[in-house]
Amino acid sequence: MPEVLVDASGPEAHADVLDYCAGHRVPLVACVSNLTEPQWKALAELAEVVPVVRATNLSFAHYLQVRIAEFTAALTTGRFETTTTVRERHPLGKAHRPSGSALALADTWAAASGRAVADIADERAGLPVSEHELTHTWGGESLHVRHHVADWAVPARGALAAADWARTAAPGLVTMRTVYDDLTGRTTT
Repeated sequence: MPEVLVDASGPEAHADVLDYCAGHRVPLVACVSNLTEPQWKALAELAEVVPVVRATNLSFAHYLQVRIAEFTAALTTGRFETTTTVRERHPLGKAHRPSGSALALADTWAAASGRAVADIADERAGLPVSEHELTHTWGGESLHVRHHVADWAVPARGALAAADWARTAAPGLVTMRTVYDDLTGRTTT
């Protein structure tokens, strides 16, 4: 029996994964995107009995990109207010458009700034694995915060970090933000 289950399958396997984790009291790192509202609710119910990490993106650099988005949101107000967009690129085989990571980045910006992003552009082309970019534009200048992943070892390392964290955690539903905040000694807000 595994100490932790990492699920990167698909929405159609969700019920079986949750049943297994609940029945065997196995913590879960949930990496499946495009879940329905009932599936998200079932994930939250599982978290009442075992630790569940909701991993929209497993990369440490994505965690840093999110933290940078929060930082810039606090500074780009009033006369310095920016127009902000999100761009993401995945290879042709990527199923969901826009990706869960792009949507999470846009949601982070909206929550931190009180303003929605102006656009989310998604592209399906190129080599694995992905790119996500947050762009802030003012009159005559722009700031690009780009995260590029070129090796599947990156999300694998993140999955191992999340699994190691979940192995000793109390029941509850957290995100990779909590995992990386704990691992870097930061405070989750």
